Amino acid sequence: MTKNKNFNKYNNIALLLIPLILSAFTHTWNLLDFPNLHIDEGHYMRKTLSTMQGEGLQPQDRYFAPYFGQIFMAGILGLIGYPDSLNPTSTEESIESIYTVPRLIMSVFAIIDTFLVYKITERRYGNKIAFIASVLFAIVPYGWILRRIFLESIQLPLLLTSVLLILYLKQDPNQSQNTIGKRNISLLLLSGGFLGLAIFTKIPVFTMIPLVVYLIYINTPSKKLKSIGLWFIPVLIIPMLWPAHAYSIGEFDIWVEDVLHQTQRESKPLINSLTSLFEVDPIIFVLGISGFIYAAIKRDFFILLFGIPFLVFLYWLDFVSSFHLIILLPVFCIAGSKLIVGLCNLIPYIKIRNALPYGLISAIAIIGLVSIFLILSVDSNSSNIKTQAAAVHYMEKSNGTVTLVSNPMFAWIPEQIFHIDMDQRSFFSTKPLKTTNFIIIEDSGYKKILKENSKRGNFQKVLYADTHLIDTIKPDNENQKYDIKTYPYTNLKTSPVSKEINIRANY
Repeated sequence: MTKNKNFNKYNNIALLLIPLILSAFTHTWNLLDFPNLHIDEGHYMRKTLSTMQGEGLQPQDRYFAPYFGQIFMAGILGLIGYPDSLNPTSTEESIESIYTVPRLIMSVFAIIDTFLVYKITERRYGNKIAFIASVLFAIVPYGWILRRIFLESIQLPLLLTSVLLILYLKQDPNQSQNTIGKRNISLLLLSGGFLGLAIFTKIPVFTMIPLVVYLIYINTPSKKLKSIGLWFIPVLIIPMLWPAHAYSIGEFDIWVEDVLHQTQRESKPLINSLTSLFEVDPIIFVLGISGFIYAAIKRDFFILLFGIPFLVFLYWLDFVSSFHLIILLPVFCIAGSKLIVGLCNLIPYIKIRNALPYGLISAIAIIGLVSIFLILSVDSNSSNIKTQAAAVHYMEKSNGTVTLVSNPMFAWIPEQIFHIDMDQRSFFSTKPLKTTNFIIIEDSGYKKILKENSKRGNFQKVLYADTHLIDTIKPDNENQKYDIKTYPYTNLKTSPVSKEINIRANY
């Protein structure tokens, strides 16, 4: 009996270690080459560093997202002495390390997510489905999205922890049926706190409230409504810190205006992002959608509540970027794994029924790993890194304040890391420059704006005409070419390879 227990223990450890090892590889290998640096990464890093450096919570003077993401990242980076511990200089190697550290933190979050997916699925469905779900999560090609410094990447482990804690609710046999119990009170408050922090990171995850309420209801043997009420306390209080802060500094009207602006942006339908997900990762898309249909047939409310309210909200919002679907990756993997095991259980032969799920996930894992290896081998950022180094080096030579007109991802390093006397203007901006001297980083995004017959296009054309070429930056692998219509290089539609970039100035 003892030998069987020890065998099962070691077997369970092995089932957990395999997806964690896979996740460690897929989320940390060739970290800076792929995916390409995203505009929102620049926004979030600027907010994070402004928080670290005591410059306040609103460096961009807009209430587009709550504060916990930047506070949390500032705390982690502060603990490791970032960026001073890197001794930053305007060399390519130094710029690479500046970008790599926050992305490495995102990768650690992704490995933690893999662990949480396993534990949640194990508590809910058993270790076989947990193993398949966590392997799927570790090797899905679209998992590269978790490498980017996005609020969703910070938010996901908070959400998953909240769900997992509720699955550990149970009735203490020594406890009266009329009380909740100290253990359950702690779990409820902690779970509510983690979901509150997730909402305080980015609002749309409030759609997970029905899922956790459902789990509390089915996992609490008594005092169900009281337990739900107790859980709601931190869920409501923590996100309210955001409007409370705006009110305390006399900007509540601005907060309301900016929050409403998020619901009134130009149309960017959910179907477009789902189509993009199908193109970049057809396996997880088909498994996930099929898993949802299977869950509906089986009336599995855990899976349905994990995905449907969030999708409905995104459909109503009508402004959905591909990275907004990060929150759905765990439930797509769980739904897909439950579908695989459920269909295999229909096979009458016991040996085949037991072995087939592991065979299928092994085949999927091989396909996924090959796809990931091909994608992560793409050089997406060398010209971006070299441009950043060259721009910082040139700006350090300027006398007086200089304005940098660029993609926002280029702005936070010279301003927040090197503390250059500068003003930043996004290439989307039409505000008059405050300084005489200015630099333009002419990347592919800026070139598109120059072609526009619009207010911002005409504004940038005037600036551009007043500059001369300082430097032309080419990628390390200038001749690399990929057919973005062929899988897995369809991922390059969402993460384009950076091309030649010009640096221009008027001085």
